[in-house]
Amino acid sequence: MRSCLALKYASFKVIVVSDTEVAVPSEVELVLTRAGRDTGPGEKRDLGMRVSEADFFAFIDDDAAPDVHWLSRAIEIFDDPTVGAVGGPGVTPPGSEWAERAGGAFYESWLGSGPYRFRFRPGRRRLVDDYPAYNFIIRRKAAEQVSGWGTGFYGGEDTVICLALVEAGWQIVYDPSVLVFHRRRPVLTKHLAQVGNVGRHRGYFVKAYPETSLRLSYFLPTVGTIALVLLTVLAVLNDVFRIVLALLVIVYAVGALIIARLEQSDWTIALAVPPLAAASHIVYGVQFVRGLLTRRLDR
Repeated sequence: MRSCLALKYASFKVIVVSDTEVAVPSEVELVLTRAGRDTGPGEKRDLGMRVSEADFFAFIDDDAAPDVHWLSRAIEIFDDPTVGAVGGPGVTPPGSEWAERAGGAFYESWLGSGPYRFRFRPGRRRLVDDYPAYNFIIRRKAAEQVSGWGTGFYGGEDTVICLALVEAGWQIVYDPSVLVFHRRRPVLTKHLAQVGNVGRHRGYFVKAYPETSLRLSYFLPTVGTIALVLLTVLAVLNDVFRIVLALLVIVYAVGALIIARLEQSDWTIALAVPPLAAASHIVYGVQFVRGLLTRRLDR
């Protein structure tokens, strides 16, 4: 909240939406859901929009803090009337503890996020059709046209509204200068829990929202996990497969370490990324299958 209040922008209002009473600075408006239950992020954001009179809604999570130029840089992009929403990277905050920096390194690496790592470190400007809500600014007209977030999913609520915007003809622009600092889940337990939640929702969304979720990249961790399990079973039964498995592990370890070292200046972080990436993709892969097999995914 302090970071939001320090934004260099002429006219804005900070609104905190919560299920329970929380302490906020006097300059911040607190809105209670009064739902009598634990509501999801999308539900809270819809309520925040209903009480706001702004022309643009800028969403940020409670574990993130904006760069001081966050709004001013985003609003310039909206000069194009076809732009309905703008997003930018959520980078690991400077000075984060080692366990959080390690988790951030996974997301920022090709080993972790592949072609989507621009979400976690500045990349080139581009159009996107699915973007995380921890850094998401939307035009009021666009939000009203698609009836807001309209979902209790947590996470994946951003996939729902982005798909609605694209289908309504709006552009979503990613720009690296629209920056927030997004705190990472520390490794290992909390990090893997977050990765697993993402995997389960993405697996379910392959069926529910195939337009933006039925993509090969989302299946790769599951394919790799299945291949690893089969190869391990065969290695127990046959010496040849045991050698193949050992060679693959060595090749992965060396190759992954080289990639991690090229991306990270801290040797301790670079050493942690290869095993962390392997564990994360296995957890994601298993939960992805679980999502595929889920008939109805409640929040």
